[in-house]
Amino acid sequence: MYSEIGSEFWLENEPLLLSSERSNHYVLSGRTAIDLIVRDILQKKDAKTVYMPAWCCDSMLAPFLANGFHVDLYDMSLEPQLTYHIDLNKKVDVFYVCNYFGYDDIIDNQIIVNYKSQGTTIIYDRTHSFFNNKGVASADYSFASIRKWMGVVCGAEMNGVEAKALKSYPFLDGKLRAMQLKKDYLAGNQEIEKQTFLNLFANFGHHLEYDYQDYAMDELSYTIYKKTNKDELKQKRRENANYLHEHITLHTLAPLTDDCCPLFVPVFFESKEKRSAARQKLIENQIYCPVHWPKNQLVTTEMKVNEIYDTELSLICDQRYGIEEMKKIIEIL
Repeated sequence: MYSEIGSEFWLENEPLLLSSERSNHYVLSGRTAIDLIVRDILQKKDAKTVYMPAWCCDSMLAPFLANGFHVDLYDMSLEPQLTYHIDLNKKVDVFYVCNYFGYDDIIDNQIIVNYKSQGTTIIYDRTHSFFNNKGVASADYSFASIRKWMGVVCGAEMNGVEAKALKSYPFLDGKLRAMQLKKDYLAGNQEIEKQTFLNLFANFGHHLEYDYQDYAMDELSYTIYKKTNKDELKQKRRENANYLHEHITLHTLAPLTDDCCPLFVPVFFESKEKRSAARQKLIENQIYCPVHWPKNQLVTTEMKVNEIYDTELSLICDQRYGIEEMKKIIEIL
């Protein structure tokens, strides 16, 4: 059993590279993919507006805002399952759709089809549903951030546009070093100070926030992704998530169906204070469960989605861990 649960992935191994197989559908990050998709749309039509889910992070908004788009958010709530409050009369150039945490909670497909029939471009963010059995077949563009799922240095896959002349990202060595140090730290190397690799991870995140355009997924990350046993990944995540669902008394996002492969198991507390207290208790026991997300800059106080932001906690269920780690999470909660 690992002494720590959660946070950044470490580097399991460094396989022989598959550089010759890589295509320009593989880019640095989800934000890189969104930017390339947005610019491709602008080459094809005069697009000015995008309709996006209110439950999202600023990194999803940034490429639209940087390219001059007006962003409208459709509100969301738990009633008790995830509910989308979409204004079907709103005329927009781009409709942004995503699923949450790999559960079967996506927008009704008829809404998507109706928007598309009006000439609206559909972007499907399949990051959370990357390993699900179902998706949005009618999307014009789709993408998924691979680095959310496994120990790659970076990477996202996109469809609908093939980028030209992608560059190598100059800040990957720091992230790679952080992943190597974390692996050795968890293996018991007492000469490594934890703050050293935490600083390296944070530095990479800072660069990625401001410098993300036109970069390729690196060869090492591509190789790790291609050589990862996807069936094993899905099976392990489902086993862990099933255990959490069976033993949790908190409100969950949705049932875990056969089509799902969960990214996390999100749970919801009665208040922001109770969520914070539970998260702190987990941290004291070296369990690092993230909150999704800090409220993005366009969320207003009257929106229903505020309750989701204020009460949600994402429980770890990924393939690095097994039932023993899940028991520890349940015990602390």
